[in-house]
Amino acid sequence: MLLKHKLYTSLIAATLLPLCISTLFFSNSLHELTSNKLVKQELPTALSNVRNAIEWQLSEPIATSRAIATNSFVKQWLKEGEPLKSTEQYINYLNNVKLTDDAISAFIVSHTSQRYYSYSGEIRQLSYPSDNWFTDFLSSNKRYGLVFDINKQTGKAKVYVNFVIEVDGERRGLAGISHSVSSMNEIIRSQSIGNGGIVYLVDAVGEIKLHPDQSMIGESIPLNNIIYGLQTTIERDKQTLVSSSIPLQSLDWHLVAEIPEDKLYGPIDEAIRNNLLFGGLLAVLGVMLIILFVNRMFRPIEQITNSVSSLATKIVGKH
Repeated sequence: MLLKHKLYTSLIAATLLPLCISTLFFSNSLHELTSNKLVKQELPTALSNVRNAIEWQLSEPIATSRAIATNSFVKQWLKEGEPLKSTEQYINYLNNVKLTDDAISAFIVSHTSQRYYSYSGEIRQLSYPSDNWFTDFLSSNKRYGLVFDINKQTGKAKVYVNFVIEVDGERRGLAGISHSVSSMNEIIRSQSIGNGGIVYLVDAVGEIKLHPDQSMIGESIPLNNIIYGLQTTIERDKQTLVSSSIPLQSLDWHLVAEIPEDKLYGPIDEAIRNNLLFGGLLAVLGVMLIILFVNRMFRPIEQITNSVSSLATKIVGKH
């Protein structure tokens, strides 16, 4: 019957069209909102938390080096030309600092005498160009600098903290300690962002310094694409990764995060698929109910129509 077919079409369209529109709108909104939350909130927050942990690990050696460099007796000793009669006293002081702070070494370097004083009692004359790091630091305007020494084979790292010694407003030398950063290595190795994401440290030019995979140390990445919170996707080992970074405050290094794109958006896509599947099941159920409703509504009419047609056939047959 033409009317029955039109009613089928109208009811099915009236049921499926709003359902499809609402399902698609909800899915797109869910994907956009969740993606923005992951990329703009959770990823930067996770990076900040890791950075804070690393900064905390660096704060102790920086504070110890500052204490040596600002010690009034150390300043006076340098000002007086580092008299030999009191040199042993300052060597013992450096040794005590090393033991107290569980440092690897402690040192004072004088610009006036060009001597390097070590906690162990070693006193050596600076030699150039191997000691150009000293003159480079003094000629800069930095109060302190951090230099990492990383063993690629063992993955063990130590940091040298050089803190300027100022006497009467002049940069007369530096003092500092070297300290193990094994705890930083542990933070890098154990930290994960999202599902399957990793973090690692690179220097100012993008060379990897600390990484959960030691074989990656020394490799370089294009840092400009992700610097200061910028985000991009990269391809590595046939996998698409979402990458971002934030700078450290203690030195000009950057903390980088990499998360597999399928791990980052996988839960979102799964939720959307489930939503579409549920919407499809509702659509099938709706169509079945419409067919049942229309058939029941038209059943009396069809019965009457069939009876009339049968009666008409019998009357025509008698004539």
